[in-house]
Amino acid sequence: MKKRIILRILILFFICSLSINLNAESLLSTPHAFPGDILTAVVYQGSDEDEILFMLKDEKGVVRSNAPGLHFEMEEVPGNSYIGLLGLNSDLKAGNYKLRAEIRNSGGLSVYERPVLIRSRDFKTEDIPLNQEMTSLRTDDSEERRDQARRLWALLNRRSEAAVHSKGVFLSPVKEFIMTSWYGDRRTYVYTGGEKASSLHNGIDMAADTGTEILTPLEGTVVMVEDRIITGNTVVLEHLPGVYSLYYHMDSVNVKLGDMVSQGDFLGTVGSTGLVTGPHLHWEFRVNTIPVDPERYLSRPLIDKDEILTIINDTKERS
Repeated sequence: MKKRIILRILILFFICSLSINLNAESLLSTPHAFPGDILTAVVYQGSDEDEILFMLKDEKGVVRSNAPGLHFEMEEVPGNSYIGLLGLNSDLKAGNYKLRAEIRNSGGLSVYERPVLIRSRDFKTEDIPLNQEMTSLRTDDSEERRDQARRLWALLNRRSEAAVHSKGVFLSPVKEFIMTSWYGDRRTYVYTGGEKASSLHNGIDMAADTGTEILTPLEGTVVMVEDRIITGNTVVLEHLPGVYSLYYHMDSVNVKLGDMVSQGDFLGTVGSTGLVTGPHLHWEFRVNTIPVDPERYLSRPLIDKDEILTIINDTKERS
């Protein structure tokens, strides 16, 4: 028994020697964020062999978002820098969270942590009565629908390290439209039999006439073109590793799998395919699988260089 206790102590000592908590100034971010935002985490002045995993943990230590480090360069910041784009889901509760960076290199494992405050945000609620046809679609439990869901989820979990197309500001994919549903809406579907089902709306709905042009908001690669049971004619673009935009219910599609598209390219047209109550484009934005608010990135860059420099300079002034 005594030998076992000594062995456990030695193993614990070995683990602790690999995992060293360093000061919070080595890991940077904005001090607060809102559900639906992308929390940008920064580690700068690192080495080119670093492999970094960023994560956001709640007060119970549960990981609510994570992102592998993405190497980036800026003239104003010498040395190797890494950012992590952490999507914040609409159902993330307000409170104190811990941002953590685990850095692995030939020297072992280093751990950096700092506090982050998630503020509260209000979302709309809506009831959506469905006719018999839409009720049948919404309650479809076929193997085909499950297979479609598995393929999309597998794609969103994939990261193409070569997919570094653009870090700029999104353009609206539809020029003239009426917003009919917002990101984070708390929806209740009412079926013809009176039963109800709740869900979160993970994108925005842009209502326009069938045939209205949909333009590419930001450079990317076409990684899915598919006619799906619920989302109808669907296109998915990858803009950065693990950063995707999704386009549902299209009437026509003007791109094919593997195409490289530029900002402003003709992507297809607005339609009413799949589960809809009228013609519109459902536009969704996912960051490392987490749905975030696409409206917020119509006015700010995907990777906000000015925000990163402000974070670094503010930290230097405080130290």
